[in-house]
Amino acid sequence: MPNIPLRDILIIARQESVQMRHHYIGVEHLFLALLQIQGGLLSLILEKNGLSAEYVADTLRRKMERGSSQRLWVGIPYTPRAEVVLDIANDVMLDNGNDEVTERDLLHAIFIEHDSLPIRVFQSMKANLVALKEAVLTLTPSNEAILSSTAITFGEAFDRNANIPREHLFVLRKMFASHASIRIERNLTGFRREALIVVVTPIQADNREDAPVVAKIDQKDSILDEVQRYETYVRSILPLQTARLEENPTVPDASELAGVKYSLVANVGDIPQDLRQRTRTHGTTGLGRLLQHELYEQFRKTWWQQKRAYRFQVWKEYDWLLPPILTLDYVPDREPPPNAHHIKIPFNRPKLKSRLKDEIQFGDIVVLENFTVQKVDRQQDLLKLGIGYGSEADKRAYRMDVRGVHLARSSFYRGEVIERIIGRVMRTRNDVLLQAVRDLQPPFDPRTRWVTLGEHRLPNPLLAYEDLLDRHLNGSMSRIHGDLHLGNILIGPNNRIWLIDFGNTRDGHTLFDWANLEISLLGDALMPSLGDEWKTVEEVLDSLIWLNSDLPMPSMNDEVFTAIASITAVREVVHECLTTKDNWYEYFVALTLCALRAVTWDSMSLGGRRLMFMVAGLALLELNRKYLNTPSHTPPIDEGELTDHLPTPVSGDGSRLTSSGSGTGSRAALPATAPLNPEPQETPERALGEDEKLLLLQAIEPAPPESTELSKPVDPDEPPPTPKEPIP
Repeated sequence: MPNIPLRDILIIARQESVQMRHHYIGVEHLFLALLQIQGGLLSLILEKNGLSAEYVADTLRRKMERGSSQRLWVGIPYTPRAEVVLDIANDVMLDNGNDEVTERDLLHAIFIEHDSLPIRVFQSMKANLVALKEAVLTLTPSNEAILSSTAITFGEAFDRNANIPREHLFVLRKMFASHASIRIERNLTGFRREALIVVVTPIQADNREDAPVVAKIDQKDSILDEVQRYETYVRSILPLQTARLEENPTVPDASELAGVKYSLVANVGDIPQDLRQRTRTHGTTGLGRLLQHELYEQFRKTWWQQKRAYRFQVWKEYDWLLPPILTLDYVPDREPPPNAHHIKIPFNRPKLKSRLKDEIQFGDIVVLENFTVQKVDRQQDLLKLGIGYGSEADKRAYRMDVRGVHLARSSFYRGEVIERIIGRVMRTRNDVLLQAVRDLQPPFDPRTRWVTLGEHRLPNPLLAYEDLLDRHLNGSMSRIHGDLHLGNILIGPNNRIWLIDFGNTRDGHTLFDWANLEISLLGDALMPSLGDEWKTVEEVLDSLIWLNSDLPMPSMNDEVFTAIASITAVREVVHECLTTKDNWYEYFVALTLCALRAVTWDSMSLGGRRLMFMVAGLALLELNRKYLNTPSHTPPIDEGELTDHLPTPVSGDGSRLTSSGSGTGSRAALPATAPLNPEPQETPERALGEDEKLLLLQAIEPAPPESTELSKPVDPDEPPPTPKEPIP
């Protein structure tokens, strides 16, 4: 029988209140204390009803929010509602003939009162309150822990070289505890190595096989956030034939991991695979048709064609893709030195950008104020912070990573606003990107304004991305997947298509999904089959230049040709999704930043990352060409400033490149560009002021090799700057 007395429950409730900086005891603190009783009545009730104590506790804490560090009263008083619940619990105790209030009495009282925050959390989860209340009166916890005996076997398609960690297997057994055994059919690929995604066939005690499902195991915060996004953005608008979350997540108390199951409308025995695996075995033949006529046609009406006019600064949608602006080593909270840098939200972006570029150096002390916790990574002892307000992407912008916070001894929650945290600068975003490009062993200096590969001379994206983030963009907003790559698209028999992994689904820039998918096609499907050499990258770059232009088709092998056909299909989808007909500017902005992001992915092949850097430069070249050589378009003042910072396309002799047409044939809908090194020719263009001409002349001059600045225009007559601290 449950016999934990109220006096012990109150001790835990007070500790919970102090940790949350509330300094009072409400019904929610009493409820959290009940959840922390190992093998207690409440945990058993939740498990019997398809919920987990950790999941409910996490949801409740998010609703409660952390209080202020300033204490406004002495002691830890009860709230009026808590006093009512305790009075009811005392009456229940007397009715039951007990001498003191126990956990069952208290839990019964909470359900009788029926209007506290825990009850409202249950209602938001659509839990059966009648069934829960009935269980309070009838269930009795067992004194013995019951371990799952679910057996695990592996199918023929499972990669035997893949090692599933013991903790992941533990969560898998918890997820399928009601089955006698499971067969792991196939391991699906993903960019995030800590996540396990597998196709599982559950098997009943009488050996009957259920339909296969996709099981995903990841950090608790990531899984809980994915479920929340699915409920908010996905459930009500999914087409009939696609993956669905039908059950609550499995969140074991004894693990930092959690699991979720995607059910598939499939026949028993049909084992789907993701498109990344399919391309490795079958190549990219027919892939464009699948993406255009199966995937896009399924979701276009409720997702990408639900376009609404959306004007935004690029950083609000794309800053979160890039590495953290600063990576700090935690400094225990004390009075910071007088020369410490303070970064406080809200902030003035231009001033902060200037400080990050010119003032904050390796080893400096930085004080962060009012940043919001985006992720708590206990395995790496890493706290990821963001600005925490605005759109879904905006909230994650301006990421600051703080290492060594001793998270095992600290209580941080996703969504919590941290009033102040201090750290020492270990690296900046520029450091991370520059080192990632150096790791590619490029045949050019990654610090110069132009990068040269064979006959191609492209603007260096490392010098332009910060100013690109400042641009204003006229685009559209719609429901987007948020992580649309080949690993998240499943294909089954009869070319049946499913989407999985809705952890980043949101309302955002419509073209983001398709820029991300083009990157995946190039880096995941094409380059692994071709190799890692720079010469191969140059050959693929030739094909992409042809795709963007009216040039004669270059010679290319069959693999490149079929891959470019898939990219063409993606571009045809993009053409339908453009905000302004035939204006590809917004797409090349997205492509530049998505490609630059992929340069840092160690899960992508070396050749893929090399190509990503050149794709980012090529997309920048298209941006410049479109703006400077389109006579019929005069950009607004704020967008016309693009020429102040982004390099102007030039030929080998220094003359500016020109557009060669508007596209013909099967590529008539694609953006029209020109050869990278044509003969100089006259092209109508908009008039430039004297100041703007000067800026353009500065822009086409290459930066001195010894320069380490990544974004400030360099005057060749100035002495080289003093080198900064080396990248650690």
